[in-house]
Amino acid sequence: MKTFITQRWQGRIGWRTLFWRDLLLIGTGLNLLMTGVALALLSQDVPLPWVLFAHLLPLPYNLLIVSALWRAPRRPAVVLGVSVFWLLLFMAV
Repeated sequence: MKTFITQRWQGRIGWRTLFWRDLLLIGTGLNLLMTGVALALLSQDVPLPWVLFAHLLPLPYNLLIVSALWRAPRRPAVVLGVSVFWLLLFMAV
């Protein structure tokens, strides 16, 4: 896990991999999964702090990937806009 985080933070992963695999594929799947878990917990009358915890659990991963994209060399400007939009979208859902 430490290598995964370090590689992204230090810019050793290309922006295409960060964007397509880490952000759109893995990040979207993780966010949808945890939103589903949060909704399931909510339907079972679990206390709201636990529901919020489940929903916001992917936030550190999301912030890591978006910040790694911002630091990535030679990435297109549109990638920055899409990554911020994606982050805001999944924080609001």
